[in-house]
Amino acid sequence: MNTANLDLDQLLAFDAVLTHRSVSAAARRLGLPQPTVSRWLGQLRVFFDDPLFVRTRRGMQPTPVAVAASAAVQEIVRLYRSQLLHGGRFDPASSTRNFAIAASDFGHLLVLPALERQTAVAPTVRFTAVPLDRRPLIEALESGEVDVAVGGFPALYAGVREQRLFREHYVCLLRKGHPLCRNGTINRTAFERAQHIVVSARALGHVHEEVEKRLLDTIPPERVRIVSQSFLLSALFVEQTDLILTVPSGVAGFLAARNSVEALTPPLKLPGFDVKQYWHERYHNDPGNEWLRQTIARALACR
Repeated sequence: MNTANLDLDQLLAFDAVLTHRSVSAAARRLGLPQPTVSRWLGQLRVFFDDPLFVRTRRGMQPTPVAVAASAAVQEIVRLYRSQLLHGGRFDPASSTRNFAIAASDFGHLLVLPALERQTAVAPTVRFTAVPLDRRPLIEALESGEVDVAVGGFPALYAGVREQRLFREHYVCLLRKGHPLCRNGTINRTAFERAQHIVVSARALGHVHEEVEKRLLDTIPPERVRIVSQSFLLSALFVEQTDLILTVPSGVAGFLAARNSVEALTPPLKLPGFDVKQYWHERYHNDPGNEWLRQTIARALACR
């Protein structure tokens, strides 16, 4: 190992590349030019006399030397961000922090406009919408890659805290003028005979997985016309077709101003769920994370 000193910028670069497995993604997370992060990574390689990260088909994978150093580096970065950055305080009026929020597309539609309305008190704070993917959400929360997750994620545990925001239930969305809307209700037989678009959340740990399973157990396979991973695109598609979409009622609220769809009670029993925000215990006392959680809770309290 080289006897030169490490500086905090290099450790932040190490942590970001370790988290994102990509130099370009690490640079975006840090809000820096990619050549800067590459230069710091090169300095780290000289210090450790090791490549540290090797490019593979699965991204930049850490070498054994990087793995051995990772726990210490991550702890230094955590202490810096939670205790030393801004003197352990968070001032939304002057902060340029970029908060990462994980949610479905509809979850982002609920949260991000509410946060954008905070420009008067937090004019330079930024937000990144992190989509749900197959990577375990708990890992992203624990590493700090995601600050807060919003939605229903019953599989989150082991160090993850949560706060209930509001209760949600399911409705069937049909376009205005749909033949099945004439009586204001839809029965089980008509529901099963209709064509459907189903939103899939399999393997994402979202509570919608249970509803998806019940729908696919009820609707004949030949009646599932489209399977989508987007609540909002599915809802917009329903406006122009005779398909039925079963989604959380808030999606109908999003389209209410367009007066383009009707929301009917599903003819089968579907569980409601609590929409919550989740964060990791490691960041519970982080002033910035605390401000973010309080702001989200206030914004969604009236739903």
